[in-house]
Amino acid sequence: MCILFIFLISFTTNAQASQVKNAPQTSEQQNKQSTPGNAKDSIFTFAEKMPQFPGGEREVLKFLSKTTVYPVEAQQKGEHGKVIVQFVISKTGKVENAKVLRGVSKDLDAEALRVIGLLPDWTPGEQDGEKVSVYRIIPILFQNVSPEDAWEVNEKTLVVIDNVKMKPNFNPSILNFNSFATVTVLKPFPEKEKSRLKSKYGKQAENGVILVTSNKTEIRYSLPDSTLNPTLTKDTTCHENISMPAFPGGEEKLLSYIADSIQYPFVAKRTKTQGKVYVRFMVDTNGKVSNVDLVRSVDYFLGKEAVRVINTLPDWTPAVRCDKKINILVTMPVTFKLDLPATEKKDWERNSKTIVLLDGERLPASFELEWLRYENLASYQVFQPTSKEVIKKLEHEYGRDAANGVIVIKSRK
Repeated sequence: MCILFIFLISFTTNAQASQVKNAPQTSEQQNKQSTPGNAKDSIFTFAEKMPQFPGGEREVLKFLSKTTVYPVEAQQKGEHGKVIVQFVISKTGKVENAKVLRGVSKDLDAEALRVIGLLPDWTPGEQDGEKVSVYRIIPILFQNVSPEDAWEVNEKTLVVIDNVKMKPNFNPSILNFNSFATVTVLKPFPEKEKSRLKSKYGKQAENGVILVTSNKTEIRYSLPDSTLNPTLTKDTTCHENISMPAFPGGEEKLLSYIADSIQYPFVAKRTKTQGKVYVRFMVDTNGKVSNVDLVRSVDYFLGKEAVRVINTLPDWTPAVRCDKKINILVTMPVTFKLDLPATEKKDWERNSKTIVLLDGERLPASFELEWLRYENLASYQVFQPTSKEVIKKLEHEYGRDAANGVIVIKSRK
């Protein structure tokens, strides 16, 4: 089965201008672009307000996907590639003067022009407050792909985190996959694999499955810039996984060393400031710690103390891949905790009974808020049970568990 794959590139100002600048033009077009006194009749490569397709760039892509037909003869001949089309959005929003800037074949070029000619009216561009004609360029890629290759993770794909299934229509884009230990995408192809997934995970698995396992530790390892590990890029014969650096005695000894080394800053102690400071450092090929940086800090003085302690760490066993030592970045928290009197009132914290709602659906208690990719959230509200009146109101709206607080999250669609 063949599927037409089409994509739309939204050019930046300079890219769009340069593409049109290099395109062949008639003398009439050149005069229109270069005549200062004829701005109203000019065709702009870039306007102060660019033309807008109804619904935005995504809708252009949808329109092309629905409308374009891969010519049968072109498929039979094995013709494929990118057809780049230039056209004009007129002052009235009409699509005019479409032409192929770079073609592939007679059939594919003709189909690309046919589809561009079917585009509905746009909101025209504006320059100095007046409507003007503007060039646009759209590349259309004709390519034979299998349904498996064309499939992508979508909002109907089942997400399973630590063997716990998320609710239907869970939006996977809210997850920061870098914060997990493993992420495995299981495609629902071929049909035998789809049946297996449905048998194991239920009907929702027919749209694919994302299997995620969380990190059991907050220590993260990552590769630095490739210039610091030139052997990795040069050696194409090695297929071994990296053996990560190790602290003498293991992670438990590392955390114990840090806790014993902390000298609680006087100011932070007086203000009762505590929490986690995240640091990043490099363990080099000799096992030495260097390049210590703050990633996130709750307090200036705690941050300085965290950096000081990390700089005192003894040598590690360096990372190794195919018998070659390499540099590795380590990101980890340094925890600052005060022994406050039992009578001292503590700030509210989320617990296992706190209600967390994502797009109206309750997340399981095992869901960690640290897994969220906050830039993909539309809103994030925390309702703390600060008084009897507030608790009563929360229980009325969200149920009895609301006495433990409510977090309401909405994702960007």
